[in-house]
Amino acid sequence: MFDSFLDINFLYFIFLIIFLISGIVKGVTGIGLPMTSITLLIFFINPLQAIGLNVIPVIIANITQFLSAQNPLKTAKKYYLFGIFMVAGILVTSLQAATLGDDLIKLLIGLMVMIFALDNLFRRSWSFDLKYDKYWQIGMGSLAGVVGGLTSIWGIPIIIYLILRKASKEDFVDTTGFLFLIASVPATYGYYKTDVFSLEMIPIAALCAVTAIIGMRLGRIVRRRIDADTFKKYLLLLFLLIGIRMIWSAMGGI
Repeated sequence: MFDSFLDINFLYFIFLIIFLISGIVKGVTGIGLPMTSITLLIFFINPLQAIGLNVIPVIIANITQFLSAQNPLKTAKKYYLFGIFMVAGILVTSLQAATLGDDLIKLLIGLMVMIFALDNLFRRSWSFDLKYDKYWQIGMGSLAGVVGGLTSIWGIPIIIYLILRKASKEDFVDTTGFLFLIASVPATYGYYKTDVFSLEMIPIAALCAVTAIIGMRLGRIVRRRIDADTFKKYLLLLFLLIGIRMIWSAMGGI
């Protein structure tokens, strides 16, 4: 089921540790579960398998986040345009992910990780006029659909859009929970139809989801005890280095 140089039992143990770490990252910073897990998983399995393994943990984590929103229905009405265009994009591109090849998928993921890290490390106070919000929702939703369907990292365009919109902290958490959740539905269908996600993955993916939820709870505890901004800065620097390494590898480097 998984192509790896490791013994299968040890590989499964590695999976659980990776999703525990990814859950902690999400618990501390509020974002980054699939980005962290996929970035780390690629060191042990191929990119498409990493994407498939993320399906169940991402769904469960985002259900948890969305249900904790103050007003889920209000959030859905506010960002429905973004959601429609993102879902449409994911339905199309998730069906193409399996045809791209490991190196191209790795290159795309590496670029997404780098863009995310650089944007968060060196961001300026950019914004847009809210009277053009529907056009931004259509544009950024489409972008999230395209890159999300190919890599399952749809969060980067979502986060950039919310930052440009100057969303409040509460709106940011509620909206990412909503958009991440609805994105996972068409992605799951596309990945299942193309065998990126298979029924054989369900048992280990479910266990990974449990460790991710545990990690999120631990991360919330850690967030109260450390400087979250400092943690996020070092994490972003690590993402930047890993992204560069992934791009170099995808382009034929060692």
